[in-house]
Amino acid sequence: MKEKRFRKKIGWFQFVCCLLVIWNHSGNLEMPGDITGAAGLPWRIEFEIVPAVIRINIPCFFMLSAYLFYRGFDLRQLKPKWKRRVKSLLIPYLLWNFLYYLGYLLGSWIPGLSKIVNRYHMELTARDFLESVLYYKSNPSFWFMFQLLLLTLLAPVLYLVLEKVWSGVLWLAMLLTAIFTGEALPFLNLDALFYYSVAAFAALHGQEAAEAVWSRRRCRTGVIFIAVGAVCSFLYYRNAAAIEIVAGQSLISMGLWLAVDGRRLPRRRRWMGCTFFIYAFHIVPVRLINKLAMAWIPERTALLLMIYAVMPALAVFACWQTARRMKRWVPGLWAVLTGGR
Repeated sequence: MKEKRFRKKIGWFQFVCCLLVIWNHSGNLEMPGDITGAAGLPWRIEFEIVPAVIRINIPCFFMLSAYLFYRGFDLRQLKPKWKRRVKSLLIPYLLWNFLYYLGYLLGSWIPGLSKIVNRYHMELTARDFLESVLYYKSNPSFWFMFQLLLLTLLAPVLYLVLEKVWSGVLWLAMLLTAIFTGEALPFLNLDALFYYSVAAFAALHGQEAAEAVWSRRRCRTGVIFIAVGAVCSFLYYRNAAAIEIVAGQSLISMGLWLAVDGRRLPRRRRWMGCTFFIYAFHIVPVRLINKLAMAWIPERTALLLMIYAVMPALAVFACWQTARRMKRWVPGLWAVLTGGR
């Protein structure tokens, strides 16, 4: 696969995953009680059915991130890669967390805004500040960034384990065993570590296969992976065994990569290139649109579901318009917030 085509395919996968993240966060928590009961169709659609179907977004993001990090990697690249991640991950992570904390803090004291942000008279304390900035308390969607930072710090350890095929396979088997037995690590999620390790292993030992030109045989293999992954995921919702959903989401993510023909993907649009900003900012338009919807059409379930269905498009439009103006008016702030992307 040519480099340009590979980058285009990566970009499309990142953008689609970003849309799924928005959709996963688009459930309207403002829905009145008469339609949010356990048997309520809107509630089931927005908080049970759709999230169950689209939950490959985060596993796929972890796998894309790991593959790009370990593609052609050796320990000589560790220092420059860490240095770039300070700019592209750490600084944006801290700054966005601070801005969300500041926004909630100020909003909680401004009449009218407090109802929109669902915060009332927040107190400024050192503990809340540190938990918000360092541990994403005011910005829950950044749990993924927190996990990614930890995984980036583990790069030398993971590389030494995954460098050899036999030790890499043993490592993946150990992780699956730990997930099966319900083990846990402080701060770092075992499923995130597994997704990341699988893709890192593929980058180190299977780059030729991962980036091979699309073929019907490759597509059939991808479809088989997707089918087996779907079965595993379905079993999870019956048995609640973590290993089933982890295996299922891994197989579906890999299957989609194999099945999609990068040559047939349309040209990426400019607004598809700011996926990080969309990921970081989308919660603002999503919450605002949901608040306005409940204020104007609280009893019209069909219209609320229609808004939910198109929420990713609405949020991307709002984020792109914000991004365009930030690039033009405050380019320095834009560069810092997006990590130079």
